Amino acid sequence: MQVGEIFDKASGRLPMVPKVVQELVASFHRSDVNINEITEMVIHDQVLSARVLRLANSARFGSSRRVGSLDDAVILLGFDNLRVLVIASGVTGATLGISGFDMQAFWQRSFAMANTAKLLAKLVGMDTQLGYTCGLLANIGELVLYVAVPEQAQQIDRIVAGGADRIATERMLLGLDLTELGAELARRWNFPDEIQEAIYRQHDLLNEDASPFALLIGLTSFIVSGFRHGMSAEDMLASLPERVLERLTLDRELIADAMEPLRQSSTLVDDLF
Repeated sequence: MQVGEIFDKASGRLPMVPKVVQELVASFHRSDVNINEITEMVIHDQVLSARVLRLANSARFGSSRRVGSLDDAVILLGFDNLRVLVIASGVTGATLGISGFDMQAFWQRSFAMANTAKLLAKLVGMDTQLGYTCGLLANIGELVLYVAVPEQAQQIDRIVAGGADRIATERMLLGLDLTELGAELARRWNFPDEIQEAIYRQHDLLNEDASPFALLIGLTSFIVSGFRHGMSAEDMLASLPERVLERLTLDRELIADAMEPLRQSSTLVDDLF
């Protein structure tokens, strides 16, 4: 199959994110964002506003006191955190109701990816909000498969549950994989090239053309998968790919000190919906 064929099969049924989400994702490299305008846009979308507040009070974002309004969220969490809250809420809200898909498990792992990518980005000195968004969307191509070819998607899930590698299985059965579909969905959502490329090359870490954010997301996936399968912090540190650490200029001692926060972000479970 070709990417275009998959999207043709899903025509009219693919999730669309709110305009405010597209604007916020496009704003990562802008300094002229009007916080009041963004807040007003979210307030006028009652569903999105409710989701933002629910996520703001989850274990992943909750502050020392309850966030009762978007104005509170701006004050307590800051605009950068509000931005990723709106992006996360908009994307998760847009993808509800896909038949046969374990949405809860998917978003639990996606938020683990997002929060772990944010921590790693801080260690490396990269844009933490952009790293968070790349992590959140890393596996969004799975949703495209379930919309377009649900029977094959379920077959792939069964094979992966038996121990097979997901990317290799998708390529074998479909001739493509979720990274290609996720990158194309990000393009159709008008998300920046950096996000599209990070999704597309996240499993191609030996490629010298892989961007820093692709390397970041690849390393994030490695860490999240390891910790979610019970790997110890010591074993994780010993098995981190040296070449990726070098290309990210990530000091091993620095990441050693961050192992426990990384483990917590990889395995945190809370009610997101």
